[in-house]
Amino acid sequence: MASSKSIASLLFMVLWGTSVVCPNMRARASYQGASATVPGQLSDDSLRQMLDGMGFEPKAISRGFLVTVKREKFTCYIQIVLSENKTKLGMNSNLGVINEPDSVTAAQWKALLVANRDVDPSFFYFDPNLKKLFLHRSIDNRGLTAAYMRNQIDTFVENLISTADLWKFTQ
Repeated sequence: MASSKSIASLLFMVLWGTSVVCPNMRARASYQGASATVPGQLSDDSLRQMLDGMGFEPKAISRGFLVTVKREKFTCYIQIVLSENKTKLGMNSNLGVINEPDSVTAAQWKALLVANRDVDPSFFYFDPNLKKLFLHRSIDNRGLTAAYMRNQIDTFVENLISTADLWKFTQ
C-alpha cells in the first residue's frame, strides 16, 4: 500500500512538473521569435505567388506587396505584408492624411471607434507621426488558402467601402 502511494505521489510530481515546465518552454520559444514552419504558412515568395494566382498584380513595396481592388466606384489600395517572424499577415489601407488632427470633431473620431465593432477584425488607427488614418486587419499566417485569402481581402474591401463616409474628412 505504501509503495502504491509512493508511485502515485511520484507520478503526480512528474505530471505536475511537466505541466509547469512545458508551457513555459513553449511560451519562451514563441517569445524568442521562433519561426518554425507551419503547414500553410506563407513566405514572401509564396504570398506573391498566391496573389498572382488570385488574379491580382502585386507590386513589391518596401514591406510586402501593394494590390489594387476595384469595386463599384471605389479603387482600393491594400498593402499585404507578413510580420517579421512570419506568424501574422497584415492588410493596411491608407485612408488619407489628417493635417490638423485636433480639427477632427469628437463625433467623427467616435464614429470611427464605434465602426471598429462592425468591421472587426479590421480596425481604424491613426498614426500621429505620419498624420495618416489607416484601416488594418491582421490574420494568423497558418493554413492559408487562396479561397480564405480571397474572403479576407473581399471582406476588408467591404469594410473600406461601407465606412467611406466616416473617413471622408481625410485628404
